[in-house]
Amino acid sequence: MWDKQINKPIGQLYAEINESYLYHEDNMKKLYFLFCIVSIIVGYSFSSISAQSPYSLYLDKETTIFSSSLVLGIIDNELIKKKEPLSLHDLSGLSRKNINSFDRGATYNWSPSSSDWSDVLLAASILSPLILFTSEAVRDDIGTFSTMYLQNILTTYSVSHLPKGTITRYRPYVYNEDVPEQIKQKVDATHSFFSAHTSVSFASAVFLSCAFSKYNPDSNLNPYIWGTTLILATTVGYLRYASGEHFPTDIITGAVVGSAIGFLIPFLHKTVESNETLSPFKVSFNNLISIGFSF
Repeated sequence: MWDKQINKPIGQLYAEINESYLYHEDNMKKLYFLFCIVSIIVGYSFSSISAQSPYSLYLDKETTIFSSSLVLGIIDNELIKKKEPLSLHDLSGLSRKNINSFDRGATYNWSPSSSDWSDVLLAASILSPLILFTSEAVRDDIGTFSTMYLQNILTTYSVSHLPKGTITRYRPYVYNEDVPEQIKQKVDATHSFFSAHTSVSFASAVFLSCAFSKYNPDSNLNPYIWGTTLILATTVGYLRYASGEHFPTDIITGAVVGSAIGFLIPFLHKTVESNETLSPFKVSFNNLISIGFSF
């Protein structure tokens, strides 16, 4: 009798929490879908590319990027929902000795405050490209720039969360004896690979720096912009390590993936003039032969 009286409210509470979680996940998918649609509408509604714009929009390309991010995001959510949390039996069989020597040091880290600060700096990284709207050239290109900005965030988010649904790698804090078991038994504890915080931060840093360089090719601020944004992204990565949320290899992977996306989004929208080419080599014949790279 006593067990039934105790277990009944606990079961009901669990059901309510689970129902709330699924409802939240469903709403997140709807919001994600609406965000993508609004992104396309806003991008094309306000797009008026000037003759001097370094970037251009292409209907087929924008549709492909946005729809791919949307589909990938939905797949991510579905895969993550199917993952099972760690049981006490699973936890009892884990040992940091089984972690490679390069990553093992992260298992001694546990700092909720570092995790909180990484969230704050992540938000700062995501918003940082918007400072380019202080430039008249970017404001004149508001549709194109806004479209690229949204694509950069959505693509990085979707790509970074796919491994979390397909690869089970326990976060470093799972191996830390000082961390409460109820935290280790959450599904999120299986999402170590790879660091989405780091990937989004580096994507934002590289995107901002590439765009600034294109809109202001002769500016003396270019090296400072690159340095500042990359330091901010690196700090986010370090905080993810210090918090015990990620291994160094998770962070390095996130930095590489994010940097690649942050570079590719503006590169794919580069305005190609009649005398330019996207071939890897450019050869010109004047009085002398000159050979160089053209991107």
